[in-house]
Amino acid sequence: GTLAEVEPCNMFPYVGHLFPSLLDTMQDYSSATKQTTSFKTLGQIAGSTGYVITPYLHYPQLLPLASAVLPGTKRAPWSLRREVIRTLGILGAVDPQKYTSVFSKSRKRGGWGGGYFAEDEDDSFKVDTGTEQKN
Repeated sequence: GTLAEVEPCNMFPYVGHLFPSLLDTMQDYSSATKQTTSFKTLGQIAGSTGYVITPYLHYPQLLPLASAVLPGTKRAPWSLRREVIRTLGILGAVDPQKYTSVFSKSRKRGGWGGGYFAEDEDDSFKVDTGTEQKN
């Protein structure tokens, strides 16, 4: 995360490779410290590189993962909740209709996968998640 703040231009090509690891760490409910660190790192990367809003579309599981931490019944520490709210603020707001269409398409494909590329013509921002085959 700190590296992204210092060298955002050099870090941008690796964003697609880092996000799946960060999402895996966010799902580790055994350690609130790991979750807090992964959300903080995600926020630093997104804020420094300008990779905002589109992570919701490329990784539809991100928003449900983040929002699952927020309810008070989960007994998540306040430091983790604060970091989730801060990270969601950095990532910005996504169009609910566009997110719903992406979310339903990803569910129909039978799983979450590593990354998702929106099929809209106006979505010119693409990130290499390393999951595509290169010829």
